[in-house]
Amino acid sequence: MSKPASTLSTSKLRALLPYVELGCALLAGALWYSQGGAVWYGSDWPGPRAALLLALMWGFYRWRVGFSRPFLSGAIKPIDVLLAFFLLSALVGTQTAYASGPAWAKFWLVVGAWGLYYAVVHQPNLAHLYGVLTVGGLFGVALTIYFFLTNDWSAHPLKVPMLVALGESISALLPRSSVDATNPNIIGGLLAMTLPFYVPLVRLARKESSVPLPVWLRQLLPFLWVGAAGIVLLGLLVTTTRGAWFATLVGFALWGLWRGLGRRFTNAVRLRWIAGLLVLGGALAAIVFYFVLAYDLPGAGALTNRLMLLKNSLPLAWDYVLTGSGLGTFQMNFSIYTLLIHVGYIINSHNVFVDLLVEQGVAGLCLYLSLVLLCIWRGVRTLRCATWQQAWIIEAGLVSLMVILIHGQVEDVLYGSPWLLLFFVPFALVQWAVVSAGAWAVSRPRLEWRWAAGVLGLLLVLAIVFWRPLLAQGYASLGAMRQARVELARYEFGRTPGFIMDAVRQEVDLEEAMALFQRAVTLDSGNATARQRLAGIHLSWGEYDTAMHHIGAVWAAGHRDSVTRLLLGDALVALGRVEEAAAVIAGLTWAQVRMEGQAQDRYWRSNDFARAAYAWRAVALVQPAYAERALQKAQEAEKQAVQQP
Repeated sequence: MSKPASTLSTSKLRALLPYVELGCALLAGALWYSQGGAVWYGSDWPGPRAALLLALMWGFYRWRVGFSRPFLSGAIKPIDVLLAFFLLSALVGTQTAYASGPAWAKFWLVVGAWGLYYAVVHQPNLAHLYGVLTVGGLFGVALTIYFFLTNDWSAHPLKVPMLVALGESISALLPRSSVDATNPNIIGGLLAMTLPFYVPLVRLARKESSVPLPVWLRQLLPFLWVGAAGIVLLGLLVTTTRGAWFATLVGFALWGLWRGLGRRFTNAVRLRWIAGLLVLGGALAAIVFYFVLAYDLPGAGALTNRLMLLKNSLPLAWDYVLTGSGLGTFQMNFSIYTLLIHVGYIINSHNVFVDLLVEQGVAGLCLYLSLVLLCIWRGVRTLRCATWQQAWIIEAGLVSLMVILIHGQVEDVLYGSPWLLLFFVPFALVQWAVVSAGAWAVSRPRLEWRWAAGVLGLLLVLAIVFWRPLLAQGYASLGAMRQARVELARYEFGRTPGFIMDAVRQEVDLEEAMALFQRAVTLDSGNATARQRLAGIHLSWGEYDTAMHHIGAVWAAGHRDSVTRLLLGDALVALGRVEEAAAVIAGLTWAQVRMEGQAQDRYWRSNDFARAAYAWRAVALVQPAYAERALQKAQEAEKQAVQQP
């Protein structure tokens, strides 16, 4: 007996709904992408309005699975809890940020990533997930074409000239697009994370159970996907993104080894092999990096820059370790409070972990690391009972995640850019396979909860033992957040007269921030964050002895970071101890430029000619190449000081 036509149409509609749900998530993400976030901020549109598309997505999903089914049917999964708390941490980041527009723009990108995760996880079967992978495969090809259409090849000719020439010749065959170009390092990272998806696209294409397609197309599809993978690989090569190359090589090498070992060993043995090789590979990589730096081999300059950026970013991360500086706030916080300059220098630290720590504090970083560990744990355990199709999907997701994490140590492709929308895609692929394999019981959720309880218990013990310095840093982080919200909200480079932060600090109310810093100092006299911020404020106020008291305490506590050295140099110059100041700041990147700025803007413009002379003499000692000009400036300032009444 045939089914009624209405039943068949409803069945077809339910089969299409998962794709509609994915479309809702992608459209919401596209709208939020147009608004900006992370790097740039476009406008107030669409704001929360696009969240209606995610609500529609959930409505379709509930209708498809049945409204009678309990909303929280089954056990609450740890990954859902972690994602919810990560979203909450991002929401807190909108309140700690000094600029609400960019912070909310980045928050909606996080929401978009969250929606895309569930749109993938809720795909009902392998055929539907293959459709999701197809979107990912087409995205990689489209991104490669976009790169060839828009890239400015003259911007990076020195990395690998042969590949740049190849890319330039390909671009010459295509029409030039007026769309803005994206940094090749970002494109390279995106292509690298996409490459693993082509393996299941090829492997699953010919199987009847995978994709409901005509036989001839199913036979042709693997060759089409191999061609697409070749296009993406070509795009990855010509981006000359060496970090993405390295991450891709490591990821696929370990994947091939995992598959090769599977013919002889169990998953547990394979996992031990992979873990051991990762440790060995890390040690070998450290040795290679050492020789690259020691003998100035190709790539030494880029590696040095990344290491220096990481070194300079860690003090900022510590400043905001408990509160976070807020979403989308890295650039100006880094310039003003770490480099101690007054113009935006770099948009992120190029390290995903440091960026998370800066903007969302230790909570955001721990939640992300927990997601990574849980994804790997559940993915590997599910391979024991997964079908061969599910195994390919799990492995592709894990390799994509590995590529993101390895490349993320030198380039923050996702969290530090508007491509944050793709942040949870590898997690979604692994989780889909875990749920599809019915491996929730196999993954031992109770054990996962016990591990979580154990980690929380350990953190509680550490908090009890080190409560005093931790509480002090908590006050210091709150003070730093409050200071940034007051000062940077008022900040306008090029419009604020004089030495910019001096002018701002002489007008705004910093009592609340300073009170928090003082509480931190009371609990821990050597707290670097509180002392450095107080020293900077008192220098701007012209209270040089007080500034010296604070930064001297940090120096006495053993801190030798660039922020401490620059502030100590400022205080020593203000007190006329020029030789000591030059010895402290010698070798620092911004030492000369900052001291020249202080001589002109902090002292000369305020008619403090004696200190202007001190600053110019410090410049002469720090940078002998400019000594003659600096000494002339110093003598001119000294003449003005003598002529003062």
